[in-house]
Amino acid sequence: LDDLPYEKPLFLSGGSGITPVMSMLRALTDRAADQDISFVHSARTPGDIIFRRELDALASRFPNVKVTCVCSQEDPTWRGPTGRIDSQMLLTLVPDLHNRTIFACGPEAYMKAARACLDAIGVAPSRYHQESFGGGSSPQLEPAPTIPSSVRFVRSGIVHNCLPGETLLEAARQCGVYVPTACQQGVCGTCRIAKLSGEVAMEDLGGLAPEEKSAGYVLACCSHPQGAVSLDL
Repeated sequence: LDDLPYEKPLFLSGGSGITPVMSMLRALTDRAADQDISFVHSARTPGDIIFRRELDALASRFPNVKVTCVCSQEDPTWRGPTGRIDSQMLLTLVPDLHNRTIFACGPEAYMKAARACLDAIGVAPSRYHQESFGGGSSPQLEPAPTIPSSVRFVRSGIVHNCLPGETLLEAARQCGVYVPTACQQGVCGTCRIAKLSGEVAMEDLGGLAPEEKSAGYVLACCSHPQGAVSLDL
């Protein structure tokens, strides 16, 4: 953090890449309440915006901190920008972008897209810093089960017969059961849910602590049901 320039930084984050950026944002606002900071975060849906309440609180508390969240998928409840970040959107959201030092963090695909946008705008390489976060590829999941599998969403009163290779997250979406997500790679832990019964094949990338696994929690994004599974949803 001490190596970061403090004059007019612009933070760009995608998905679970918001986690390290939030640490820097907290530190900067603690150091200087009048810091001129712009922060643009990209998420799939409004429900996937990690730290949303804290971001709103920081923006309200510090007038010089401008926070903008962008959702890639359209949602009737969302009033903010929609779509994927491109050069025009960045210039619209941050008109003084050329006067800022940029720090970007996110999955590999997001980082490539962000860098391409900034190159197209003509941002000098010396003003751009990046850090990959959340892994470059999806975890290698277990093969699809050969036995019929189903998911019971206990609190919702729904039973779903799964297709081969379907994850718990995909099953939930098919049934309209809300599960918050972010990285969808088994890293951030946002999609943690309580498994009440049954077995799943899960290959996470550190998104669950050992004690959480022992308590019966699983990550919906990277868990395949093995037979009948009941979830506390």
